Amino acid sequence: MSERKLTAWYGRLEDAEQYPDVSYWQSQPDEVVFDAAWQMVVDAHEMKGEDLRESRLQRTVGGLYRRES
Repeated sequence: MSERKLTAWYGRLEDAEQYPDVSYWQSQPDEVVFDAAWQMVVDAHEMKGEDLRESRLQRTVGGLYRRES
């Protein structure tokens, strides 16, 4: 198991940094970010009582248009 680094901040909510975890996520490899995002998808389906097997990528395109040059 990998070692986890935890950080904590104590103080008034008004004094808190607006996005304290941005630097953390930007320092993570793509696989870690993807795994965390996929876990949120799985958790959301479980909370809604939906079957994850019904989930699939949306592969539709709104439309293709010729680009004017």
